[in-house]
Amino acid sequence: QERKAAQMAEMRKEAQEEASNTVNMREVEDAAIGAMIRPLKMIVHEISADGHCLYNAIADQLRRHNAPDALSYKDLRKLAAEEMRANSNDYLPFLVDDNGDMLTPGGFEKYCSDLTNTAVWGGQLEIRALSKALQRQIHVVQMNTPLLKIGEEMVGEPLTLSYHRHAYGLGEHYNSLISSP
Repeated sequence: QERKAAQMAEMRKEAQEEASNTVNMREVEDAAIGAMIRPLKMIVHEISADGHCLYNAIADQLRRHNAPDALSYKDLRKLAAEEMRANSNDYLPFLVDDNGDMLTPGGFEKYCSDLTNTAVWGGQLEIRALSKALQRQIHVVQMNTPLLKIGEEMVGEPLTLSYHRHAYGLGEHYNSLISSP
C-alpha cells in the first residue's frame, strides 16, 4: 500500500510539473488583445457566454453609441437573417454543410431559421450581414491578426468587438470594447 501511495504521489507531482509548464492560452490571448486595445484607449467589457455573445456585444455597442432604437440579441439575430435572406447570393457561397458542400436553398433557409431561433454561434458572415443591415462599420480585434474592419464603406463611428478563441473551454467568444475610464 505504501508503494502504491508513493507511486500516486509521484504521478501527482509529475502532473503538477507538467501543468506548470503548460502555456495558458487564455492569458496569452488576453495580453495580446490588451496590447492592441490600450493604444486605442479601450478595455474589454465582458459579455455573457451564452451562445448569443456576438449579438449581445453588438447590442451593447449600439447602446453605448446612442443608437436610436435599443435592439436585443433576438432583434439582431432576426435582422442578420433577414439581410442574409434578402441578399442570399452574397452569403450562400460561403456557407457549407457538414460534408463541405455549398448549402442548398433549403439548407440556407434552415441556416437562417436557426440563426433567428436558436443560440447557434455567429461569425464573420453574420457580422457582415449586421454591418449592412445597421449601416454601421464593425471592427473586430483578435490575437495575431490585424484589425478586421467590416463595412468600411459605412459612415460613422464603428462598433468595436473583441474576438476570443481561448476565453472559454467551449470555444470562440465575442466581447464589447469600450472606452477606458
